[in-house]
Amino acid sequence: MAWPKLWWMVGGIAVLAASGVGGSLWMRNHKPSQAGPTDPYRTYTATGQVMHLKALRAGGCAVQIKLHQWVSLSDGFTLAEMPQRGQLYTIGATPEQCLALEVALASAGEREDPESPRHIYYQAGQWQGGEWRMLGNPSAPRGCGGL
Repeated sequence: MAWPKLWWMVGGIAVLAASGVGGSLWMRNHKPSQAGPTDPYRTYTATGQVMHLKALRAGGCAVQIKLHQWVSLSDGFTLAEMPQRGQLYTIGATPEQCLALEVALASAGEREDPESPRHIYYQAGQWQGGEWRMLGNPSAPRGCGGL
């Protein structure tokens, strides 16, 4: 009676091992289809004031930022498209970036106090479709003095 159960277990292990090896070979040789570019076509790094934070149903959040000052710009910006001080920008963020944003805001002041500084240092990228997304985790700016 024990032998048939043992053969089923050995057979099951063999099938799992074979499919794992076959699956890893397929994954290595199969390239997923590219629906669009995976990298942004332009980026900027800046400091800004978080005006609004909205959780998204699909995960992550949308962050409305009032730009204070850009620190660096990639190629691809025309003069008219350069981020402008005082303008509002909406940037998508992943759940991890939203959590980092919460931490940065908490270290900058009380969230419940609308007068407390809510400034961050961040990098954003724009994809061909026009969508802006946060690149990396935002942080509280350092040494900004009167921000």
